[in-house]
Amino acid sequence: MKKSLNIYTFAVAIFLLLVSLGALSDTPALTVFNEQYPKAIYFRNAENSAANPNISYQKWAKRWSKLDGMVVKALDEEIPGRSKEAQRKFIQYKKDNPSKLMLLHFNGNARDPNFDFDAFKAEDWTYFVGTHSTSPITASDTRFSVVDSNVFRDADDLALVPLKDSGDLDWRNAEQVKLVSIDKNNIINVKRGLFGSKSTSHKMGKAYLVAHVSQPAIAPGSQQALWRYNFTNIANDGGMPIRLTNNLLQYLGKGKSLSVFDGVEFDVLADIRGLKHHSRQTPIDYNFDGKASDEDRVFQQQYSHGVERFLASLRNNLGDGKLILADGNEPNQQRAFGILNGIESETWPSHWDPEIETWSSGMNRHLYWNEHSYSPSFSYIKIGELPQKNGGSKAPSENARRLRVAAALFMDATIAPAYRPLGKKLDNWSEFTDGKKHYRSWLGKAVSDVKYFPVGSATSIKAIIVNPLDTVVKQTESTILKQHHGQSFGHIRFTLPEASDVVVTMNVKSNPKSDFKPNRVSYMALTPSKKRAQKNMTWTGDEDFKARFYFKKLAAGSNTIHITSDAETLTMSNLDIKSNAELVYREFEYGLVIANPFSQRVSVAISDISSRRIHTINDKLFKLKGTVDINPKEALFVRFKP
Repeated sequence: MKKSLNIYTFAVAIFLLLVSLGALSDTPALTVFNEQYPKAIYFRNAENSAANPNISYQKWAKRWSKLDGMVVKALDEEIPGRSKEAQRKFIQYKKDNPSKLMLLHFNGNARDPNFDFDAFKAEDWTYFVGTHSTSPITASDTRFSVVDSNVFRDADDLALVPLKDSGDLDWRNAEQVKLVSIDKNNIINVKRGLFGSKSTSHKMGKAYLVAHVSQPAIAPGSQQALWRYNFTNIANDGGMPIRLTNNLLQYLGKGKSLSVFDGVEFDVLADIRGLKHHSRQTPIDYNFDGKASDEDRVFQQQYSHGVERFLASLRNNLGDGKLILADGNEPNQQRAFGILNGIESETWPSHWDPEIETWSSGMNRHLYWNEHSYSPSFSYIKIGELPQKNGGSKAPSENARRLRVAAALFMDATIAPAYRPLGKKLDNWSEFTDGKKHYRSWLGKAVSDVKYFPVGSATSIKAIIVNPLDTVVKQTESTILKQHHGQSFGHIRFTLPEASDVVVTMNVKSNPKSDFKPNRVSYMALTPSKKRAQKNMTWTGDEDFKARFYFKKLAAGSNTIHITSDAETLTMSNLDIKSNAELVYREFEYGLVIANPFSQRVSVAISDISSRRIHTINDKLFKLKGTVDINPKEALFVRFKP
């Protein structure tokens, strides 16, 4: 295994070297890569009508032609039938509109096993720890006695695995079965020989039954759970990651059915997965040996290696002419910098942040990706209804929607509108149209990067850095912190004369733990001790990155901000802490976008930000002179006079 990893690490290093030299990069001729703003694409909303054979291609294409392209499901890994009528329309649309983006949306975590079942081996899926049979099993038996039926849940998909004479599991001859019911006294009832697997007989105690780690069916009317991939299976033959690559190349490869697509976005593809699952207490058996042990933790740490092996092999096969993205709006999501072109942020800045409390986390993540992605860099933000923890979803407030649109414009991210605010269509939000009927890039080219405007008297605050042993660190040009306990790297301490919003900026770089390759990017977070819900993060690697952290309404007096990271060491420089809020803005050829992500109302003279004359603000004629009020968590879209 170690030899295999060394060969893989060398291959990835060569690949990334070619990327850094520009040998593998080329910008596709797509409108999403022009220099005009705003940029918008459809997010999966076009799928259902595309799948309807009663809607003609001409009618469907006319409806979905207004934006710069779309992200859609065109394979059956999650929703059966997408590879039929819908796929046909998507392919024709791309041929008719070569400058519009057509990106495949593909589940990178799990799939319906009915989709290309034979492309994988039984051990390519993730399983819980299972249990052994306690009675002989014939090829026709559907009622088994087992040691412990408590490891199962009703309707689990199971693997029935023979035991070799050595006691090892014989995965090559595994049978797939369905748990029908659980009776008393550890008796289970099953349906056998699923997905073309063969039912065989087993002597007493010579069969092992284990449940798949899965997610509930997503497709309407489907009862089939989606089986989770096991990216830790990186055997000498390339393992599960290479088999997944080969499977996708049957669709995305040269001359294949989806070769006209511009690339793929991997939904819910994590950098690493946990040792437990929310559905039960039974642990996950990552090394598929039939027992819970420390080896599972060792294999779990290979998960990110497997994910990167998959993405690197896919990139190597698809080349530089295809976009590869993955979800990136949570800390456990993608770190395949230099391989992926960028990320999808769903419900930016985080899936469970409806009030945009972690604005700076979202900004840091996207700006880091812009600097370290495979060229050309491309990311998008899906702006849709917000998920509720008790189920369902609801539309965000109008100011929160505008604030997310502004963030996308600051970060060079494309916008993927996914709901209809106040009855508007997906493609005629006022931020897309500037008061006109249709979507257009009304802002023109950007004439600046994102900038920051201090509000009021932004006062620099003196701070000290304390290591995990509670010893004050002598601050020089660079402060090096080492991990001590868990992920603790120490604290930043300072005193505020009065309650205030606070902005912390620093240059930061890191060295990863020895378990990972030398250039692996690490996670770093700052968390106020009295405002833990305001935990904000950034990615950090072997080069300085200027990170920015916003904290709202910190208390007067002594304050402590905890530093955590999964790196080995952190190097911080140019630490600066200022009290009071700041506006975020960016100027374009024909307009200006200003955001107030803080919790206080701000008055500003726009003439202090731009010397251009103002025509409209948020589609309303500007008649006032002097200052403009910007409410908390609000954004202004300013149109200049010609």
